[in-house]
Amino acid sequence: MDLSLSDSQVLIRDSVRTFVQRHVPRAELVRQAKEGLTWDPAWFAQFREAGWTGALVPASCGGLDLDPLSAALIFEELGRGAVPSPLLASSAVAVGLLLGCQESEQRDAALTAIADGTMILIPALRRPETSWKGVAATCSPLVDGVLTATKVFVPFADAATHFLVSVAAPEPALAIVSAAGVARRLLPGFIQAQFEVCFDRVPASVLLRASGESFDDSLSVARVMAAAYQVGGMMEMLDMSVAHSNTRVQFGTPIGRFQRVQDHIIRLLNAMDAAKWAVYEAAWALESGRNGVGRSYLACSTAGDSAIEAANAAHEVHAAIGSDPRYGLTLYTRISRSMYELLGPPAWQRRQMADALGW
Repeated sequence: MDLSLSDSQVLIRDSVRTFVQRHVPRAELVRQAKEGLTWDPAWFAQFREAGWTGALVPASCGGLDLDPLSAALIFEELGRGAVPSPLLASSAVAVGLLLGCQESEQRDAALTAIADGTMILIPALRRPETSWKGVAATCSPLVDGVLTATKVFVPFADAATHFLVSVAAPEPALAIVSAAGVARRLLPGFIQAQFEVCFDRVPASVLLRASGESFDDSLSVARVMAAAYQVGGMMEMLDMSVAHSNTRVQFGTPIGRFQRVQDHIIRLLNAMDAAKWAVYEAAWALESGRNGVGRSYLACSTAGDSAIEAANAAHEVHAAIGSDPRYGLTLYTRISRSMYELLGPPAWQRRQMADALGW
C-alpha cells in the first residue's frame, strides 16, 4: 500500500491551496459569517471554471473522473480554508447517489449539468421524526407523483437549483425536484448552513432507483470526500495552535514550552493523523477494489469523532482568544459540529463498517 501523493496529485493540492489563499481570506469568511451569509456564488463560479464541480463525474458526462484520492485533496484544501460551499453536497454526495442509480437519460443529464455547473443538486434526505438509519429510512411518501414532505439538516439549501429527495414510491427511490418555489428556512443555533426544506405538493416525475441493494453503498466516495474536508480543517487548526503556542507569551516564556499546552497539541495531532490516514487508506481501497465500502465508513466515523476532539484541543491551546469569532478558530469548530452527522453519526458508521468488513 503506497499512500504517498503522485506529482499530479501534488499539483491538484497546491492549485486548490493557492486559490484558497488568494481568494478566500479568513477575514472575509469571518465577515460573511457575521453577516449570516452561507456561501459565495463568485467562489462557486471559479470552482466551476476549474472543473471541480465535475471532479467525480465520469468523463462520458463531461466530468474530470478523478481517482478518489485526487478528488479528496480538493475537499481537503477547501476544508483547510474553511471554505463554505455547496460543492461537497452537490458534487460529492449527490453525484455519489446518482452514480448508484440505474442508468437513465435523466441520471446522465443531471450528472452533466452538475459537471458544467448549471445545476447545484442538493440532497434533501433526513425527515424530522427519524434518526439516521440509511438513505432508505429517510424516504417520504410520494402520492400520484406529488411530494408533500419536510426535510431537515439540508446543507446549503439556499444554493440549490434542484433537490435530490429520498422518496418511497413504493420502494425507496430518489426524485430530482426543482428548487423553484420550495420553502427553505435556515436552522438557527450552532450550525453552519443547515436548512429545513418544505415540499408542499411538489411534482416529482423523475424517479431514480438504486442499481444495487442500497443507496448507502453508493455513498462510499462521498463519505471519503466529507472526511477529507474535515481533515483539512484539522490540519489548519493544528497550524494555528502551533503558531499561537510559539507567539503567546506567559510568565516570560512562550506557552508552547508548557507541558500541558504540548499535551493539547499532541491530542490535536493524533486526532488529525488518525483521520487523515483513514481517509487516504479508504481512497486507496476504493481505487484498488479492496473493500473500499467498509473503509469509507471507517474514514467517515473517524473524521467525525476526530474533528470534534481536534477542535476541543485547539480551544484548550488558544483559551479565550479562540472563542472570539474575529480570530477564525470558531469557523472550524462550527464545521466540526455541523458535519458530525452529515452522512450518519459515527456510531452508525461503525456498525455499517463492521457489516461491510464481515466482522
